[in-house]
Amino acid sequence: MKYPICAVLALLACLSQALAQRYEVYAGRSVARMSREELGSNNPDEPRDNETSFRNGYGLGVRLTLNTRGYYGHELFGFYNRVGVHTIVYDENGNGSPVDTKVRIAQVGYNFLSYMMPRGSRIRPYLTVGLHAAQHENPKIAGWSGIGTRNYGFNYGGGIKLLLSRNLLLRADVRDYLTGKPYELRFDDVRKAGGAIRQQEFSFGLAFGF
Repeated sequence: MKYPICAVLALLACLSQALAQRYEVYAGRSVARMSREELGSNNPDEPRDNETSFRNGYGLGVRLTLNTRGYYGHELFGFYNRVGVHTIVYDENGNGSPVDTKVRIAQVGYNFLSYMMPRGSRIRPYLTVGLHAAQHENPKIAGWSGIGTRNYGFNYGGGIKLLLSRNLLLRADVRDYLTGKPYELRFDDVRKAGGAIRQQEFSFGLAFGF
């Protein structure tokens, strides 16, 4: 009698290992390194393209991952980053004053993951590419002439997952985001009104796998 029981237990153990880490729920912090791309001007008469730009910031977010039987995965993510904005605002007499403030950038998207090790490995490096949308908060500044915008783009990067226990993972990512320019400010060179801004994101946190 004990042999069938042992066989069933062995089968369940193999099945559990085969299904290990199929789903993952991640929560972590991020560091956002923003490019100093020119975002335009609040000056209605003589706009200067380089008067407004982002500064670095921090954030937090979640990732929901579905791992396939092989070396691939699909992921949905959402992150809030709080970054700096430097700009110049003008009074009714046309006098400009520099202002620094903070804004939130909410990002959601989908990424495809390509692992270098099979599911169930203790260490899993990977590469990733995906699409995202970013909601840029409108700065609360008197004299600001832009608007909060939703912009789209793509991202790519890589990361590593370390299996700490059967259901707990430590994860770190590096991603490069290219997103359309926000705020619709004025430009002297109208060709600079288009294009993209760049954001490098370094994130780390814990994931629960099941």
